[in-house]
This record gives sequence, structure tokens and C-alpha cells, in this order.
Amino acid sequence: MGNYIGTKCISCGEVFKEGDDVVVCPECGTPYHRACYEREGQCINTELHEKGGSWQPHYDSDTASANTDNQPVRCARCGETNPPDGLFCKRCGMPLTVNTGEERPFNVPPNYNSQNFTQQGNGNFSNGGFYQGASPFGAGRQMTFDQDSDIDGVKLGDYAKYVGKNPIVMLSNFIRFGKFGGKSSLNLGALLFPQFYFFYRKMPLVGSLFMFLTILTGIPSLLYSFQSGIMGIDVISASIDLSGEAFGTILNVAYLLSMAIRVVPALFANYWYYRTARKDIMSIRAVYSDSGNENSIKEQIAAKGGTSFAALIMSVLIFMTLNILVLFLINKFLT
Repeated sequence: MGNYIGTKCISCGEVFKEGDDVVVCPECGTPYHRACYEREGQCINTELHEKGGSWQPHYDSDTASANTDNQPVRCARCGETNPPDGLFCKRCGMPLTVNTGEERPFNVPPNYNSQNFTQQGNGNFSNGGFYQGASPFGAGRQMTFDQDSDIDGVKLGDYAKYVGKNPIVMLSNFIRFGKFGGKSSLNLGALLFPQFYFFYRKMPLVGSLFMFLTILTGIPSLLYSFQSGIMGIDVISASIDLSGEAFGTILNVAYLLSMAIRVVPALFANYWYYRTARKDIMSIRAVYSDSGNENSIKEQIAAKGGTSFAALIMSVLIFMTLNILVLFLINKFLT
């Protein structure tokens, strides 16, 4: 659980104990019981937010523990190696005196075999710990995450269950969004086929929006392509002057808009997916938390997320049908 045992949740006033499910505010670091944070809906440490400060723990004397094995301690926040008698991290100031013997992401032994996610500086994951060789806040800084690491109120393992197969690249983006901020990253699938990608990722509302925009901006191109006919057959019989300057302007504007419709999701699709995943996971946890069946909860998360090849095929068929319908309506109302 990190360094929070002995401190109090500012929502309920209860002291954090071993085994408590704790989440922290991504902005100020104030810890909460997960249920308390979900009930509040936001961080209520407004005074700290107004000052722009960071949460500092206050421990009860009978709950504090010290490092008794005389081993160097690696900071759970930034990974800096500190002397065994250190009270605070010499790099970032994180308290080191509570639960230093507890297994934490930075203090796992070299042969740690838990199902963790590892990222080197090149962004690749493997089993072990998660190491980020360089962060947005300085070269050489290491950060370590495992499947229990908190990413904006949700465990990294839950995100992995939600993403499904081959979560490596997506999880690295999730960690960056949740820990370091930022909203943009490149998604080639959303760049090439935005009207299909979101259906594949089970985001039908966003997919429907981009399908509508793609069809709308593609109408001038459809007119230009099909009025001359296909294999000698006139597809569009409406008499529309496609050689005029006015239509040329419309065609160019539609082309620019269609490019924008591709670029925007290419840059923000991963962030939208991250927000969707976080919302879905928190909703499932809120509904099924009382059941106590962790396996069932993880199954619900996996079923809600993942990908859908059937939805992809269906979106392609709908897209083709709507384009044919557009051609039919053009013929009907312009002839």
C-alpha cells in the first residue's frame, strides 16, 4: 500500500491499516480509501490545491516503523537510493520511515517473479518490474510500476485486463497520461480508419460520430468519383457541374476537413480510450466491490474492455450501406 499506514483518510478520518485499498489524488498526493474517494468524487483537500502544495504524512508514534535491516531504501516515488537511516528521500522528499520493509515497487528483489509490467527507456514491457529510464521530468530518473500500481485511481493490472491482448503500448500511454499528464499520442489505427477503430475498441458512440463526419466530408468526393459512371454504368444521373470553381472549392474544403477528422483521433484516441477504460473500471468496481469475488470482477472488466472484431465488421458494412444510401438520396433529390 506504500507509505500510508498510520496516516488518516481525510474523508472518513480513519487511520490506514495494512490491507486497506488506498488511492491518491494525482495532483496533490492526498491518500484516500478507494471507497471514500469514489464517494467524494474528487479530492477534497482544497486548501492544499489552492496552495499548490503536496501532501505530507503525519504519523501516529505507535504506528511508525523504521528500517531495521540496515539496507539502502529506494524511494517509492522517484526510485532514488537512500541510506538506511534516511527519513526522507534526498531527491524528492518522500517519507521513508514507514513500512520500509514492506514489498514496494522499488524495493523488490532482483529475482522478483510477480506478473508485473516492465518498461525500459524504449517503452517495451516484460515480466519483472516496470522501469522507465527517462521521464518528462528529467533524464535518468527511474520509476517502477507493477500490477498493483495506482494510475489515477485504478490499478495497472485492471487496465491490463481491460485492454486485453498485447497491452504493452497502450499501458505505457496510460501510465504517461495518469502519472505525468498530457493527452496526445500517436495511434495509427485511428489515423487510417477513425470510423472503424472506435467500434473495434468498443467505443460505439465515438465511432458513430466519426463515421458520420467521414461520410459527410466524403460526399463531394463521392460525387466527383461516381458521376462519370463505373464500367460504363452511370451511378449518379443528377446533372451537377463538377468542373466549376465553386465545386472545386467545396471539394478542397471537404478534403481538408477529412484530413482533420483523421488527425484529431490519431492524436487523442489513446487518451479517450484511457478515460473510457478508467470510467468503466471504476464503475464495475463500485457495483461489484461488495461481492468480494475478485476473479468475477476481473472477468467483468475483461468483458467490458478488449476488442470486438464483430463490431469492426458491422461498422464496415454500415459505412458502405450509408454511402450507397447517400448516393441514392443525391440521385432522388437532385434529378
